Amino acid sequence: MVVITCPQCNYSRSIPVERIPPRTRWVRCPRCGTRFEFVRSEHEQEGKKGVAIPWERRAQLGPWQGLIRTMRGVLFSPKRTFSSMPVTGGWREPLAFGLLVGSIGSMFTFFWEFMAESMGFLKPLWGVSTSISSPLVFLLLMFLSPLFVAVYLFISSVIIHMLLLLVRGGRNGFQATLRVVSYSQATAAWNVIPLLGGAIGWMWSSIVYIIGLKEAQETSYARVILAFFIPFALLIVLILGLLIFFMRFVHI
Repeated sequence: MVVITCPQCNYSRSIPVERIPPRTRWVRCPRCGTRFEFVRSEHEQEGKKGVAIPWERRAQLGPWQGLIRTMRGVLFSPKRTFSSMPVTGGWREPLAFGLLVGSIGSMFTFFWEFMAESMGFLKPLWGVSTSISSPLVFLLLMFLSPLFVAVYLFISSVIIHMLLLLVRGGRNGFQATLRVVSYSQATAAWNVIPLLGGAIGWMWSSIVYIIGLKEAQETSYARVILAFFIPFALLIVLILGLLIFFMRFVHI
């Protein structure tokens, strides 16, 4: 809690730290209307990235509230959520959230694809069946969903952090990147929407990643976007190189 006192009428009010936006500089007294500068204490300045994610405060909020508040914050207030998120504090809590929400989202994806193929809405690509319409394959994919998500969280965090280091945008370390990637799994909630949910979730997660990494790593949007652009640039160079090689090979 932070106690804010009006210098004009001495009216005081206690406000939870998490309700104060990180970059707040001016406040207005609700009693006399005086506008005055809000100065954070040294302790608050040191701990401005120390407001734990609701998921990490389940003991106080309860499991359901911790889950819902975290998802709502990541989905609709990513800037505020990640700007105050601690960049340290261990891997267990963010990974647990990412595994839980990401696995449920993956299960919904497999379920909708299974239903669509079973009813004939999805045709095999180039005559090659994905066999997801098989109940055995479907159940196996559902069972392995947590493993798929765990591998994705770790590998994507490593790759993203390496790209950030290339553009000098990883100042707060690997754990900050891992925490953003894990909590960004909240966007998997869109997978409950049949078929289109995956596309919506992908676009939403891209935005959340950019905002979250920018805030957690305390870097610029330009560096984060550049880091994400590097793989696409390398892919374009590779494709152009292959085209040139085959063109020369054909002429020979």
